[in-house]
Amino acid sequence: MSVVHIQQIKNKVCDAFAAKIDTSDITDKDKEKDIKITTRCLAAYAIHYASGCSEQEAADAVVDGSDDNGIDAIFYSNEGELYIVQSKYSQDGSGEPSSGDVSKFCRGVKDLINEKFDRFNSKIQEKAPIIQQALGAFNTKYVLILIDTHAQKQLAMHASRFIEDLLDEMNNNGAENPDPVFSFNRISQSIIHESLAKKAGNTPIDVTMSLSAWGKISEPYIGYYGAVSGSEIADWWKTYGDRLFDKNIRKVLGKTDVNDSIEKTIKDCPERFWYYNNGITIIADKIEKSAFGGGNRDLGSFRLTNFAIINGAQTVSTIGKSAYNAENKLENVNVHTRIIQLSETPEQFGEEITKANNRQNRIENRDFVSQDPEQIRIRQELLIDGIEYNLMRSEIYTPSEKSFDITEATVALACASGRTSLVVNAKSNIGKFYENLQRGIYKEIFNSTVTGCFLYNCIQLNRYVENYLKKKVKQLPRKAGREYGVLIHGNRVIEMVCIKRLNLKERLASIDFDITSYDIDSVVDQISNEIVDYLRTNYQDSFLATLFKNATKTDELVRSLLSAEVAQ
Repeated sequence: MSVVHIQQIKNKVCDAFAAKIDTSDITDKDKEKDIKITTRCLAAYAIHYASGCSEQEAADAVVDGSDDNGIDAIFYSNEGELYIVQSKYSQDGSGEPSSGDVSKFCRGVKDLINEKFDRFNSKIQEKAPIIQQALGAFNTKYVLILIDTHAQKQLAMHASRFIEDLLDEMNNNGAENPDPVFSFNRISQSIIHESLAKKAGNTPIDVTMSLSAWGKISEPYIGYYGAVSGSEIADWWKTYGDRLFDKNIRKVLGKTDVNDSIEKTIKDCPERFWYYNNGITIIADKIEKSAFGGGNRDLGSFRLTNFAIINGAQTVSTIGKSAYNAENKLENVNVHTRIIQLSETPEQFGEEITKANNRQNRIENRDFVSQDPEQIRIRQELLIDGIEYNLMRSEIYTPSEKSFDITEATVALACASGRTSLVVNAKSNIGKFYENLQRGIYKEIFNSTVTGCFLYNCIQLNRYVENYLKKKVKQLPRKAGREYGVLIHGNRVIEMVCIKRLNLKERLASIDFDITSYDIDSVVDQISNEIVDYLRTNYQDSFLATLFKNATKTDELVRSLLSAEVAQ
């Protein structure tokens, strides 16, 4: 059946993308014209399928052509995920993706991440600004995708090894920060065919689900409530992905503090999930309770027609993604769930439910900082001097010479602490500072010894260094290379070492602190040059965006910089 499936796949993806992708470099005389166009359509479908973007956005992401270095599509999503795709079209489905092609893809990814754009065609070079934007963002996730029409479901040993080695090298973030930055997903022939079949005609999602400890609401409209197991939700995600949220106001937001908290609960205390999580809301055209269990409310089976999740996308997606880690006990996770039947309800009622359920603003850990007595004290000290310390999230807040917020304060104090581990946290996951406001790394930087004057001076120093680094970046002949990477990704380390070299920590507590009294520019120049030399010797091919999030390797770098200072 694979040949039939391949022809169906070809017809569907070409119908969707052939008229949208760039084929100007493929001539009518090209004997492989049909294969090349189909390959590009597959690459576009991979982007569309994985990211949920529009078909035109996916088509625009295609970069396949001569000198593509094994990369056929690149897309940077609004959720902060950089998708990098290799596409392989086999007309008969025989064999499997060759290890040579996979090896070329892996080399291409490394060249792309190391900004060696001269090794790529013009299509990829035109995307350099977007790629650099992704590389410069501290929370970017990199999703590597291989889409192909080979019948073999598993990659061969050598091809798998190339992928595994690349992920090990790129993630490069040590046991102290196990959250992977790079991931790999193979979209095989069977997955493509199944997803296209479900997508055809916008086929409604019909599911049979189990609710434990269930109850029913009959007036004025029919609804059910209860708990669904995490393993069942993971099955939904595996089967339908983002289609679960087609009627929601938003899909998956990517990595957020809330998603991190959900993931942590799944990993550390799955039995408490029901208590910690707000749950999910589902709408369906029709809900049918099966005879299973009779009137017993312990466990019920329900058939839902035209099912959609309209609140809880982050909960569902995080549970779904956590299923890839076999250590997570999703069967111990219970999620509070409401199901609302739309039949016999007023017109537009489903849309009203969706809007109402998504109007509540998300609470993040950092929002509780505003209740910390130490923060209130610091804020009051600053107010006396006419300085605004913004502890609460606000859409009207804008930083100025006399104002800053809790996020900027956290970074500044982490750099002033002199502790590499705190600087790494400020770079990799600032939300960790707010996980526990009573102890731990939060108390290391926000405590009774911190004065308003000290914090404000730290802010001013960090802003000065940041602005100087931006000037250096603008002066570079090209926005690529190790020096560029150091200035972008190593900024926090540079700031911390600058404070140490100039012995500024104690002086920052002085009300008379004056930045202009110190030759900060030359010190920053010296430190950045030393980091470039150190990386050239020790980590020639390492991905800097992850290296500076690795506490062990960053600490080794800082020790080397400080020992060099002593030697001088």
